Amino acid sequence: MFNTNTLAKAKLIKNAKLKTLRLIVAFNVCETTRVFGKEVPKFPVNKKCDYVSGDLQVEDVLDAIEIAKLHLRTNNIQFV
Repeated sequence: MFNTNTLAKAKLIKNAKLKTLRLIVAFNVCETTRVFGKEVPKFPVNKKCDYVSGDLQVEDVLDAIEIAKLHLRTNNIQFV
């Protein structure tokens, strides 16, 4: 499986209507797209991501990151 040094990429998605955040973590982020002149990593659909949290309040995001680290068995999560 994955060792503790495998790089996982993560992003936070904001739901303005519910005022919540969703944490998405994936190992298989290898493509980029150009958005407004910047290179942005292209994440797979949520179904193919390795970890997708539910809707979280802002104060619960740090706990969700720690749970994702335990679930994915990696300490190397990079936010993009």
